[in-house]
Amino acid sequence: MPQAFGAPAACHLYWKVSLSKPETFAGPAAGDLTGKKMTTPDLTRINVVYYTHPLCPVSFQMQDAWREFVSTFGDVINYKFCISAQNNAFGAAGEPSGTKAAQAVKAASLQSQVAADLYLDILRKAALTEGRDISEPQLLVDLARQISRNHRKVLDLHRFGSDFGSPSTRRALQSDEVKIRVNQIVCCPTITFTTEGRGIKATGLLTYHQLVQMLKKMIAPPSVYLSN
Repeated sequence: MPQAFGAPAACHLYWKVSLSKPETFAGPAAGDLTGKKMTTPDLTRINVVYYTHPLCPVSFQMQDAWREFVSTFGDVINYKFCISAQNNAFGAAGEPSGTKAAQAVKAASLQSQVAADLYLDILRKAALTEGRDISEPQLLVDLARQISRNHRKVLDLHRFGSDFGSPSTRRALQSDEVKIRVNQIVCCPTITFTTEGRGIKATGLLTYHQLVQMLKKMIAPPSVYLSN
């Protein structure tokens, strides 16, 4: 049974954690929210994984902080979204709306994490602010159309349509559920920072300054990290 997410009441930091199935980051840098590629060959990048659910209200609340963080530090991090379709804060686990929305996010992520970020933002606005029914596939495609219209180089609408509901998207979502279960991620949102065998995990609502402090902790030499 896939892990069901709960909503934490407050932010909790867990220092010096180890993940059973750490995320791998192959290929070029994720890029920033303008779709530009970035390279820093002389610096080991920090791997950031954002575990969330498409309808997570806490993630929606911290979107501005997350967006500022990624835009500011995109040259020193690689980030990925790990998406769950299960969330006990929004009714029964495996509800159709959550599953369809998660598939749509993963379809966007097959193009880039930037596309996934933009899609999560517009999806949450539609569901949590406008009260729209995200179980409707046509609405999910319409949201992708809006992103494609405003960010042509980030999201290709035709590819999104092909990927939505495809075996590749389903496999990607299943892979995320495995990572969530194996790494014992139980709260939404959870963000992990890892590099060179060490890591930090935080759950709940995070401010921009808390995200920065986590990054600084990971950039510090291992001797400093281990002494704290």
